[in-house]
Amino acid sequence: MKLHCQIEVINRLHSTLNIRSSGKYLKSTLALIKEPKSEAEYSLLLFSTVNKTGTKYRVKSVKQMFIKFINEGKATIRFEEPPHDLCIKCEHIQLKCFVKLLRSCITGDTKSINLAKLSSVAVTHKESPTKLVIRDRSAFPNKGFPRTLESLTISGLNLCNFRRDILLLKQLVVLDLSNNVIEHIPPEFGNMPNLAELNLANNKLGVKGVIDWRWLLRLQVKNKLKLLDLGGNELKYLPKSIWKLQSLVTLKVDNNLLEHLPNTIGRMNNLRYLTIALNKLTSLPCSMLQLHLDYIDLSNNKLNDRDTEQSKMLKSNPWEMYVNSLVDIAARVVVKQKITYAPNTIPWTLVEYLDDANSCVCGEPVMNKEHYSFKEYQLKYYAHVVVSDENRKGTVSFLCYYCSPKCM
Repeated sequence: MKLHCQIEVINRLHSTLNIRSSGKYLKSTLALIKEPKSEAEYSLLLFSTVNKTGTKYRVKSVKQMFIKFINEGKATIRFEEPPHDLCIKCEHIQLKCFVKLLRSCITGDTKSINLAKLSSVAVTHKESPTKLVIRDRSAFPNKGFPRTLESLTISGLNLCNFRRDILLLKQLVVLDLSNNVIEHIPPEFGNMPNLAELNLANNKLGVKGVIDWRWLLRLQVKNKLKLLDLGGNELKYLPKSIWKLQSLVTLKVDNNLLEHLPNTIGRMNNLRYLTIALNKLTSLPCSMLQLHLDYIDLSNNKLNDRDTEQSKMLKSNPWEMYVNSLVDIAARVVVKQKITYAPNTIPWTLVEYLDDANSCVCGEPVMNKEHYSFKEYQLKYYAHVVVSDENRKGTVSFLCYYCSPKCM
């Protein structure tokens, strides 16, 4: 059996000499073979792009196997002689099968196992595909997607449903499903451990009005995703929970039906590129003034249609701002201190309440929605590059909330 994976070989003698390992994983193939001279002896043959001749390890020399993180596709095989540790990264299902087979060889339970002999095992390393582009239905692989894929493009095929076999690609970093007619993304998609770029442009995610955004709440996506393209999906709103994509650098939501942006967008500290062109926006949330954008495109919206005379306080008594409930005070502390919260730690109603927090022009969180006004700001002071319609004043209307009379 052959296992295509990434392996780091650690020589334990180096630690006694205070020599650190490189920490680099190499694309490798690990083959479990039968010795030609003895039917009861088995060996592991390791070869890679660096070691093309191969290194042989006897199965009898296996001292210990560390499989605590096998569900994450990680395992370590420790040999007594030579004193090497093979640190393996691989697709977890294939790794489980390989470990099970290796364990059978160690215990001697090999009656139903048929392994190739050393003479029939090629020692040349076969490059596993890491990139696949599909623009025609006939290009789909007959045996399914290679588990080693790091980049997958399935574009322009009018796919109606999300292909669930994509969920098995644990090494996937870039996924492009643009120019299809996909209406739903399954919640399990949020468990993709290495996904950094996701292109869902020109699909139909918003065609039914109600969208299942649960995949955004999964821990893996929140920590890894850096680029998200949702352009051309007929979206009428973005979820308030989008701020939890704390690693997101680029957000594209062009050519949708958005009339407003969530106030929580100002909590996306790493956001640098934002494109919101071709929507129906009449104002922007003042929380965006806290972002450090390098580029923003807000052309072809309705940001200049608002009458500035309508920009007035709806509540005229400023002293009411100083009276807050205990829930409001506690919520402001949680938001300001960036304390982590989730539905599994606090009730869902509190999660929605915290996600609904606004931001004052000074940056302080605001839970009271009664004190607000519309103000004009020049975006050139808040972003390096601004793409907008011709506007003689060069200003954009912002919906501003206030935490105290001093900020009015």
